[in-house]
Amino acid sequence: MAPPTKTIRNSSIGHGNDGPCSLPDQLSSCLSINYLPDSILRFIGEYLRKSSRAIMASALSRSACFESDTLDFSDTGRDLAPKLTDSDISNILVSIDAVNALKVLKLIGCENITGTGLDPLRGSAVLEQIDLSSSDNATIANGEDLFSPNFPWCFTLSEDAVIPILDSIIAEKDRALNHVQLPLVWRKKKSKQLVEFLESYNLVKSSRLCLCVQCDDVVESSVWMNQIIDSSDWGLQSHTCYDCTEHICQECEAGFCQDCRKQFCEDCCTTKICEMCYSAFCSECEDLAVCEVCDNYFCQDCMPVRFCDCCNRDRCVDCMLHWDCSRCGKSNCDDCADEHNVQWCEVCEDEYCNDCRLEDYNNGELDCKGCRGLLLPRIMHEKEALSRENEMLKFVVINALNEISKDPSKAMCIECTDKYVQEDDCIITVAV
Repeated sequence: MAPPTKTIRNSSIGHGNDGPCSLPDQLSSCLSINYLPDSILRFIGEYLRKSSRAIMASALSRSACFESDTLDFSDTGRDLAPKLTDSDISNILVSIDAVNALKVLKLIGCENITGTGLDPLRGSAVLEQIDLSSSDNATIANGEDLFSPNFPWCFTLSEDAVIPILDSIIAEKDRALNHVQLPLVWRKKKSKQLVEFLESYNLVKSSRLCLCVQCDDVVESSVWMNQIIDSSDWGLQSHTCYDCTEHICQECEAGFCQDCRKQFCEDCCTTKICEMCYSAFCSECEDLAVCEVCDNYFCQDCMPVRFCDCCNRDRCVDCMLHWDCSRCGKSNCDDCADEHNVQWCEVCEDEYCNDCRLEDYNNGELDCKGCRGLLLPRIMHEKEALSRENEMLKFVVINALNEISKDPSKAMCIECTDKYVQEDDCIITVAV
C-alpha cells in the first residue's frame, strides 16, 4: 500500500486554482484550504452569505470565493460587523477586485471604520450605489432626534477620508454611480466639504439623461440631493430607488419612508401614504392599517382605523363611529346591537361596555341609575332568552312524557331533575 502522504500529494487537494501546485508547496501545506481548487471554494461559498464570502476571499487571497457584484455588511451579524477595521475593509475590497467588479457596497453595521479602508474604490467606474449609514442608531434616527444637541452618540466615519474617494468616482467619464446614502451624522453637521460634494453630485447627475423606471419619461431634475438647509431631508437622494437604483420621476415617486428614510419604486417595495398625516411608509418598515370601506391607509401614529370586537371589522372613524370601553378596552361600532355597545352615561359620565356594567350589576355594585337604564335592554333581552329556553324545556318534557306513555320501556329513573339523556333519538327528561 502506498504511503498516505504520497496519496494526499497526488490527490486534487494538492492543486490550487484548478491547477497543480509546485512540489515545495505540496510538501509544506498539502492539507491547507489555500490549495483547494477554485471550483471547490465556489461550492463552499454557496453556503455562506455574500459578505462572509468576501471575508473568506480576503483571508485566503482567493477572489474565486466571491463572485457577486454586491457587498452588504448588514448580513454579517451584529457581532462581526462592528469589529471590522479599515484594514479589514481595504483587504476585502482588494481581494475581490472591487474597483472593477463591485456595483453595490453597503457599510451598515461597520461602526469601527473611519473610511480610509474605502481607498481601493477610488476612481471606480462600475460602482452604482454606496450606503455609508454604518451606524444602526443613525439609521433609525429621525424627526427631532436627528437635530437634537446630543446626537450622534458615537460616529467614526470621517468626511475627510470618504468624500475625496466619492469625488474621484463621480469625476470618472463613464461613471455608473446612481445612488449615495449619506450618514445622518453628516447630514446634521452640514459641513462645507459635504455641501460642495452635494453641489458637484447634483451637477454631474443633471448632465445625464435619466428615464423613469415606471413611466419611461425623462426625469427632469436639477436637485438629486436635497440641499434645503431647513429640511429634515437635507442630504437625502430623491428620484432614485434604494434597491434597484433606477430613477423615478416626480409624478411616480411616493416620497421617503418616514422610518428608514429611503425611497423605492413600486417594483422593489410598495410605499403607502397615510391619509391623515400624508407620511410615506414602505412595506418593510410599517404595516399600515386599511379601512374596509374607503380603502384608505393610516399609520400607527394617526390610528383612525378601529377594530370592532363585535363584528370583527376594520373601519376608519370617518366611515364608522366607534366607542371604547374605558375599563376593559373593548371597541364597538355603531352598527352592532345596542346590548353589546359601549355607551356613555350622562349621570356618572363613564364610558363602559354593557359587559362590564352587567358584571357590576350581578355583583351588586352598579349604583348609578343612568348605567342601570343603559343596561335595562340587555337585562330584558336576557330575561326573554331565558323565558324562551324555559318554553323549549317544557316542550321537550311534554314530548318525552308522550313517548313514555306510548312505550313505558323507555322510562328511566333519574334522580336529578335537571339532567336529561338522549336515547334512540328521544330526549327523556324527568322534572318535578
